[in-house]
Amino acid sequence: MSRENVEIVRSFLTAEVDEALGYAHPDIVWNPTEEIAAQGHGAVRASLERWKKVWDDYELIPEELDDMGDRVVATVRVRGRGRVSGIEVDGRFYDVYTLRDGMIVRMDQFTERSEALEAAGKEE
Repeated sequence: MSRENVEIVRSFLTAEVDEALGYAHPDIVWNPTEEIAAQGHGAVRASLERWKKVWDDYELIPEELDDMGDRVVATVRVRGRGRVSGIEVDGRFYDVYTLRDGMIVRMDQFTERSEALEAAGKEE
């Protein structure tokens, strides 16, 4: 099942919002670094729309997906140009996705890989 979890996370990360939510449990806990944790499809949709609204030429690239059983640690590269500032950004986040019964039930985001691995129960 864990290899399947990796593919579910990959699909979630590369899909448009409405399609991506098909991979997420309706009561998903969404915990991005730049916002307070929220719950449910509506909260995920709102968070993603707020995030994408501030960027021009926004691109999200899943670089590495580490299979950890019921968790997947995703190294995600984010590139874009600030819509207002015009500043180019190229950075990485480390997301820990928790899955149950083929659905994403939680996403916790970190700015350091070591923190994500620790949260997933593995040391670097």
